[in-house]
Amino acid sequence: MGNPHNDLIVVTARVTDFDVRRVLLDSGSVADILFESAFLQMGLKETNLLHVGTTLLGFSGKRVQPLGFISLQVSFCDDNCHAMSMVNFAVIRARSSYNAILGRTTLNSFRMVISMPHLYAKFPTSSGIVTIREDLRQATQCFQLAAQLVVDYLDLRESEPVIPQKGVINVPVGGEGSSKIINISSFMNANQQAGVTALLSEYIDVFAWSSEDISRVNRTIYEHHLSISADATPAKQKKRVMAGERQKVVKEELNKLLKAGYIRKVQYLQWLTNIIMVKKANKK
Repeated sequence: MGNPHNDLIVVTARVTDFDVRRVLLDSGSVADILFESAFLQMGLKETNLLHVGTTLLGFSGKRVQPLGFISLQVSFCDDNCHAMSMVNFAVIRARSSYNAILGRTTLNSFRMVISMPHLYAKFPTSSGIVTIREDLRQATQCFQLAAQLVVDYLDLRESEPVIPQKGVINVPVGGEGSSKIINISSFMNANQQAGVTALLSEYIDVFAWSSEDISRVNRTIYEHHLSISADATPAKQKKRVMAGERQKVVKEELNKLLKAGYIRKVQYLQWLTNIIMVKKANKK
């Protein structure tokens, strides 16, 4: 395990009549999560759940359907003070190193402030300030379990190559003799194909046919700013010799980008990086 001060805040919370360990305080989560394994260990049953059609959206974009929702009393205390709040948990069937996750809605209800460098959380009560300290052993356990889950889900199968979509035909848009080609479905009848082609021709200026066409787009939409610390140590790649044919292709592509205003020439005293060529779907 690395620097312990980079750990997440993992604590023990009192949920109804149970001391639930491995509870993650996650201000980045909107929902409060109770995993099914902990739900069952608390003696709760599916009949206790409120079933709604809500789905949760994970960090990776994957949607998860909860088994249901349940409101449970959650409390924290230290040697001097105590506070309690009702939390509406989404019960999830998934493998996790945590028993529960408390999101920012609950953290805000406690008016909780989390200090990552100090590995504790504090919140005010009528009797004083409650301090919750991270259990470093639990955090280490969660880290090890999470690493094991990653290994368990590792898929060593070779990925299948992407197969071009069948059932499409190339049609020119923009009038007779136009070099602008678009693919449309071959399963449409002649009238449908003609209608789609006419519509695409009408809005031909919507499509970017070359690098020059992008010049009309506001730079703030596609421009990327790479934030690098001024204290970072500069790094450079060893220069690679490129074959004559590849040099020609690179020069052509760079000229297109220069002409479109995508890039500009900048002089450096040392070689910085090599150009990586990637074959497109059209084999170019």
